[in-house]
Amino acid sequence: MKIFELRELTNDELQQKLDDLREEIFNLRFQHASNRLDNPMKIKIAKKNIAQIKTLLTERE
Repeated sequence: MKIFELRELTNDELQQKLDDLREEIFNLRFQHASNRLDNPMKIKIAKKNIAQIKTLLTERE
């Protein structure tokens, strides 16, 4: 997701998206451990999105 798209969301929506991404990265790690993950870059992308959302939430405080 692009940063300008994230800036349009409210704090509650960002928090919900953060929770979803944390759950997704949890599942991706299990898939990676069992060698069922097709694209390992998904983990990196999820981590990047989490960092962007945390940065936006910190900026708004």
